[in-house]
Amino acid sequence: MVLAQALRRGVHLPTCAIIFTTFLWGTWWIPLRKLDSTADGAIWFTGVGVLLPALCFVPLMLRRHKRLLAGGWPLVICALSFGVACAFYAEGAMRGNVARVILLFYMTPIWSTLLARVLLAEPITHRRLASIVIGLGGMWILLGGDGSVPLPHDVAEWMGLIAGFAWALAMVYTQINNKLETLEIAGPVFFAFAIVFISTTLIPGGRHWNTDTLNLWLGAVPWIVAIAVIWHLPSIILTLFGGAAVEPGRVAILLMLEVIIGVGSAAMLANEPFGMREGIGAVLVVAAGLCEFMPSSQKFKDV
Repeated sequence: MVLAQALRRGVHLPTCAIIFTTFLWGTWWIPLRKLDSTADGAIWFTGVGVLLPALCFVPLMLRRHKRLLAGGWPLVICALSFGVACAFYAEGAMRGNVARVILLFYMTPIWSTLLARVLLAEPITHRRLASIVIGLGGMWILLGGDGSVPLPHDVAEWMGLIAGFAWALAMVYTQINNKLETLEIAGPVFFAFAIVFISTTLIPGGRHWNTDTLNLWLGAVPWIVAIAVIWHLPSIILTLFGGAAVEPGRVAILLMLEVIIGVGSAAMLANEPFGMREGIGAVLVVAAGLCEFMPSSQKFKDV
């Protein structure tokens, strides 16, 4: 009966779409690092993998240009926020420790809840407040548990944290742009992603433009196609589809499953160090997400 009610409300399918994308986002670092290592740190292969989906939307964008122009600044902010979130997340995962970048990204429920309150006037429930407190505790353990100032330690970690905030903003503006179809929003999002991602080459320590590895393109083609078709297209389109129907705070919390997938896959496949501090931080970040499923109907009317 609960499932039938969810289907009638049109909530179940978007929620399932969001949950499915966690498997794609959680393993995204694998093709990214594969292409990056094939190109020996050059932007060419990862850049093409990002640009290809954008080019697929050119015909649709030309046909719907009047509707897109009518989207105005909300659509621009939505696309740029998505672009920054995806580009910084990807670059952070290639530069730094995948697990720590993912965990810092998933401070997102905090930002989503606060932004939804400010921009959408959504109430803050007791469980959402608990989620914020626990999430901040997880961030403190990750960043300041050794007695240092609880701030990101390097560029990759800053990218993860900034990406999380940008993602929260993107989810809010996805709802604001809910009069546009998912595929209409997707075109500007993919182009913003490509532009911001390529622009990260301007940040010291990132991808470079060395052409020496271009002769390796034949071996990179399967991974370029895979990252474009298997990861980029479905993950972003399904996230936009779900984000238009599910409130931003809940989207961020449902995506918490990616923490388990991403951190677990990185520990097994990337042989990255994952100590007690990261483990405790991960537990708290996931616990912050589980607060969404606590029974609560009370709301802070004055928050």
